[in-house]
Amino acid sequence: MNMNTTPLEAETRVLIDRSLENLGWKLKGKDKNVFFEQPKTELERKKLGGKRPDYVLYSKESEKPLIVIEAKKKGSRIDEALEQGIGYARAIDAPLVFATDGVFCKAFHTGANRPPILNGEEVDEFIREALALRYLTSYEVNTVSPKVQYDRKELIRIFDEANNMLRGEGLRAGIERFGEFANILFLKLISESEQAKKERGEPTKFDMACSWDAIKGIPASTRIEYINKTVYDKLNALYETDIFTPLQIKDTGILKDIMDKLDPLMLTDVDSDVKGDAFEYFLKASTSTKNDLGEYFTPRHIVKTMVRLVNPQIGEKIYDPFCGTGGFLIESFRYIYNNMARTDANLALLRENTVYGNEITNTARITKMNMILAGDGHSNIEMKDSLANPVDGTETYMDESGKIHHRGFDIVLANMPYSQKTKYGNLYDLPSKNGDSICVQHCMKAINSAAPNGRMALVVPEGFLFRKDLTKTREYLLDHCQLQSIISLPQGVFLPYTGVKTDIIYATKVNQKVKSSEKKKTFWYFDVKSDGYTLDNHRRKLDFPSDLSKYEEYRKLDEDQATDMLRVGFEIIPLNKVRQNANILVGSRYRVSVKRTNYETIQFSDVATLIRGVNYKKQQQTTFRTTNIILPADNITLEGEFKVQKEIYVDDTVALSEEKRLQKNDIFICMSSGSKDHIGKVAFIDQDTKYYAGGFMGIIRVNAQKCLPKYLYYYLNYSEKFREEIKLLTQGANINNISSTINSIVIPLPSLEKQTQIVSELSSYQNIILSAQQIIKSYSPIVPIDAEWPSVN
Repeated sequence: MNMNTTPLEAETRVLIDRSLENLGWKLKGKDKNVFFEQPKTELERKKLGGKRPDYVLYSKESEKPLIVIEAKKKGSRIDEALEQGIGYARAIDAPLVFATDGVFCKAFHTGANRPPILNGEEVDEFIREALALRYLTSYEVNTVSPKVQYDRKELIRIFDEANNMLRGEGLRAGIERFGEFANILFLKLISESEQAKKERGEPTKFDMACSWDAIKGIPASTRIEYINKTVYDKLNALYETDIFTPLQIKDTGILKDIMDKLDPLMLTDVDSDVKGDAFEYFLKASTSTKNDLGEYFTPRHIVKTMVRLVNPQIGEKIYDPFCGTGGFLIESFRYIYNNMARTDANLALLRENTVYGNEITNTARITKMNMILAGDGHSNIEMKDSLANPVDGTETYMDESGKIHHRGFDIVLANMPYSQKTKYGNLYDLPSKNGDSICVQHCMKAINSAAPNGRMALVVPEGFLFRKDLTKTREYLLDHCQLQSIISLPQGVFLPYTGVKTDIIYATKVNQKVKSSEKKKTFWYFDVKSDGYTLDNHRRKLDFPSDLSKYEEYRKLDEDQATDMLRVGFEIIPLNKVRQNANILVGSRYRVSVKRTNYETIQFSDVATLIRGVNYKKQQQTTFRTTNIILPADNITLEGEFKVQKEIYVDDTVALSEEKRLQKNDIFICMSSGSKDHIGKVAFIDQDTKYYAGGFMGIIRVNAQKCLPKYLYYYLNYSEKFREEIKLLTQGANINNISSTINSIVIPLPSLEKQTQIVSELSSYQNIILSAQQIIKSYSPIVPIDAEWPSVN
């Protein structure tokens, strides 16, 4: 081990080693393909010139390096580690780079000069060797085959048809029909999963009498009886549960029809490390249009952020009192499984005594099915009204051996139901009929008060942070935990289910009376402008990374990184001011603006609108000239001039709106680029054009009644302060993006009269510079030639 290794790095190294081992990489032995602090070959060592990557990973089948991993050093940024790793990877021709602090991870593809993509999402965790090999030829990999993708869409159509059939059986809309179809679908999915295990040679206790093929072999006339009396009895025994209840279908023809429609589908992605994703797809897709379960699905990327934030470990108990279909618990289960030592004792502990959840409706049955398909952990899911059954983490009990234990859990993860009334408020410390108050109190009381660091990440409606009737509840929160941070989520993250604005509360030392001398004096507030998706019912993926990645990088909230945190958008909120202001926890309430100019300052969004360019797929490009012309970043020079040097022609399938066409007085801006110099560069459009802004570009359209377009252009092009702010908004390593937070950039705004004067003066300087450049360009020195000079060929 390098003697310069700090304790934090050593801890990070243990986490990396375990993750790699769990993914099948070999850190020792004759099959070793992970090399620590130096590459495998002498030639690669020479190429690195004495530099030492933290890890270099190879294919077992060749000498070719696949991955370079750099561990974040204490006090430095992940992007610094990523940049360093990219340099090493390019020197030895490795296609993939990972930078990590042991939990949060960023990846980069050196060939494509951008993050690698897996199944439409940026890679954010280590991958297996077989998957890494697929990135040798492309930065984008899809493990879900076209057949599976098509069949999953077909599944939703079949569910719609089955819904109509089940209506005829007298089943009510909603959970009854949904649950009946889920019972049948589970049989299909568990059979696909067990078949894949069998093909991989993995041991299984699954009775093939319960398999889809075995059930299909039973005559249609006796199939319902066979499922009810044989299959479900065996499954209940195998999984030690009672969730598989007899089918309510009486018509044997309807069951046969549903099974016949499902039979040709292949729904399981055998190459995926994510078990149960087909059932998750069904749950989410089938409820996004008509919400049969009445559930709000927390977006998976937000679930993953919250799980990484609390960082659950084997041996800890995780609780979601409003678990719905189990999203937080399943992600916690996967997270621990991927990062723990895979001993028999740990596996048993994970499956039997790690994740706990309550669901008030019969959806609890669906949740348990979901968890079985995801790898198990279902045994502690109960159909129960959590608010009617408070857990007191301060209480103790004695086990059979006489040992004293505390009730409660180490971690609570939840997206609580919003704005409900409850009749169980008298069971809590602050009695109330307000569901928001009681939900928060329930989550806090459920934490084991003796846990070394009982912690909670809880999604709450924004109203909880400021409503007058919840003042006392917020005071209770501050008195019974260390409030670490509040993450403000943009309105729309829970569409199409609800448009309610929400926040994440992250707290440690929960359900403990913290001594006043140990109490934090501040908390961190972070305002997420973009979560990486459109904030509408469609929730389409954007080309720009989520602001959540900024938060995750600094999720440990280390005081020695406070300066960097402030630069990327964190705000320090003094708790004494909070207590003086009715315990209001909205960060914007306490913002102090710093004036650095004699002019009035306004936010960018007050005088201009940012319009993103046209998104199109590669197959929509054409080599034929069309009137649909897209302009990429190449058409803005580093000096800020508009020069048409590259045109992209697209066919008529691309939706081109007039607002995305470059018009007179527009400012053309580069929103994403592989060049740190080019990102944020602008050009002024002095006349209407036939061109449309490309997907990585933007159009700034200025309100001329408040600001002269040319004035704003000059400010954006020449202001050093703007360039500094662009650096802070830039995300990524060699591929850089300006997030939507550009709208909050502050600019000085003189009067229109003064703006006119500034524009006139700068334009005259610009004309002088252009004239001088033209003279230099056309200058040809005249040298008299002496005929006697020797000639040189």
